[in-house]
This record gives sequence, structure tokens and C-alpha cells, in this order.
Amino acid sequence: MQADYILCCDWGTTSFRLRLTNLKADVIAETNSEKGILFYHNHWLSQNDDNPERRFDYYLQYIQSQIGEIRHDLNIDIATLPLVISGMAISSIGMINMPYENLPFSVAGTTGFECRFQQNGAPIILVTGVCSADDLMRGEETQLTGLYHTPELNNVLPNSGIFVLPGTHSKHVSINDKAIVSIKTFITGELFHILRNNGTLSKSIAFLQEDRNANPDNQMAFIKGIHESKNGSLLNNLFQVRVNDILNKLNKEQNFYYLSGLLIGSEFDYLKKEPILSATNKLVVCCSQNFISYYTTVLKELGLMERAIFIPPALFDKATVVGQLTVYKKYIQSV
Repeated sequence: MQADYILCCDWGTTSFRLRLTNLKADVIAETNSEKGILFYHNHWLSQNDDNPERRFDYYLQYIQSQIGEIRHDLNIDIATLPLVISGMAISSIGMINMPYENLPFSVAGTTGFECRFQQNGAPIILVTGVCSADDLMRGEETQLTGLYHTPELNNVLPNSGIFVLPGTHSKHVSINDKAIVSIKTFITGELFHILRNNGTLSKSIAFLQEDRNANPDNQMAFIKGIHESKNGSLLNNLFQVRVNDILNKLNKEQNFYYLSGLLIGSEFDYLKKEPILSATNKLVVCCSQNFISYYTTVLKELGLMERAIFIPPALFDKATVVGQLTVYKKYIQSV
């Protein structure tokens, strides 16, 4: 029997988000935290338990605790609602490791899933990821499916293009005739986090919560990083963070933005070297409001802006829910 509401869980490497939504993808209420899958994976490993059922229940207990944190005015027990889970929760470091769907994968359809049940009888729909012969992703395929099922984007999304989804592991997903045909993963976010918080370079970096656009010196440092990403080796360029500090070329806060520009610029380097983009194969940037100005500046400085489309952040934010709803409706048809 189809429910009027469902719970949508997007559990990534470094973040957790749980939303209560109706079948029109209107979010009624939500909760989120920075306790990503990696956090819980490390806790699980410390227990020295390799039982798959206890592992699944261990992660599920956290989701159930967060269901209790959702505040709403509905006259129902939301703990009994169907729960759709996508992202890194369905991985080798998550609650269960499921097989990937192989490419090509149609974003006009929906990805595979597996169903389990909670003790109260509520279904848990686990969304798998997709993989090629040399790359893979979990969660982004649900977002892309959601984008192609969003009515407001019917006349915006191209049938073919390179879709950029920034994150801990930034994905560049090539779509041809509404089918994912290849994936490129860049560990931009993870590498930035590691370098900023560990090792020698971290001593040359500081962040003072200042808006980059409000400080011309920070903006200049960001642009400097973008341009230096085009020259020489990334490994050599990274050491310039320390050089900037020791030789007083940039201060520690400016180095924060220099490193950011260097890494994001390096992510797009291959698009400058190969004639990939065209009028019929554009770059489609899908990111939150916080990243819009960063990626706009990067693409302008690299001369890629005229081939770029930016998805409105509010619609991209909703895409995961739309994609999860698409999977839920497929589940309903199967029972």
C-alpha cells in the first residue's frame, strides 16, 4: 500500500540528512548532522564485530534516533513510514555493501534497490550505486535521476553533457542521450580537508570565517591558485602553500583560498586540454549556494563559462528527494 509520506535518508561520507516528504517531494521537516558514514564506520570498526546483521542494525539505530528528532505537525507516527536510503550508507564502509549497477545507466529511469523491513514492519528501501570499469559512485546517480524527474528543469537540462557534482569526492558524470556513460572522481574536498588539518601545510593555513568576496586579497589568492593549477605539477604547486607563508607572499588566511583555487582548478584541468565541451555537450554544474561563487570564478578564469549551465541550488537540493521518490514509486509497483 502506497504511503502518503516517506522518509528520505541521504547519508554521505561526511554528512547525514534525513527528510520527511510527501509524494510531491515537498519537504515537511528535516534533520541533519556532520556524522557521516566515515564517522560511524570508524566507530563500528572499534567494536571488532564482523556480523553483517549487527552491522546493519548498528547504523540503523542512528537513523531511528534521528527520526525521533524530526519535528512535524502530522497526526501520524513517522517511524512507521517507508524509509529510502541512498549514498555511502550503501557501501563497503556503510550499513550494507550492495552490488553496483553497470553503465550505461539511464537517468530517465531509476536505479536498482533492495528492500528490508524494520521490526515495526516499515520497509527500508536501499538504493544501490552505479559503476564503470574504472570508477564508481553512490548517491550521485539518485541526484541525477532526481534532476531529470524535476518538472522545472524539463527545458533546462541537456540530453548530453558533463554534470559536475562537488563534494568530498567531486564527480564529473558524462551523460549521453540521458544515459550515464562515464564517471570521473576527483578527491577535491577530501584532499582539501586533509591538507588543511594535517601535516606541514596545515601550519600555513587559517580560516577566519570571512567572506571571500568581501576581501579582495582573499579573492586574489583564490584566483592565483586557479591560474597556478594550469602550470606544472599539482604536487609541486601544493608546496607553494608553505612557500607563500614562509616567504610572506600570502598570509595564512589567503593560503586557505589559494589552496582552494589550486585544487578546484586542477579538477577542471582536463577540460582545458581536451576538446570535450561543445554547444551540444555542455558543463552542467550542480551544487549548493555556498559553492556557486567558487565554481563561477573557476570556470570564468579557465575560460569555460560560456559552455556552462548552473542548476538553481534550490532545485539541486531537492533532487535527492525527487530521485528517492522515483525509487520508492518503483518499489510500490513491484509489490
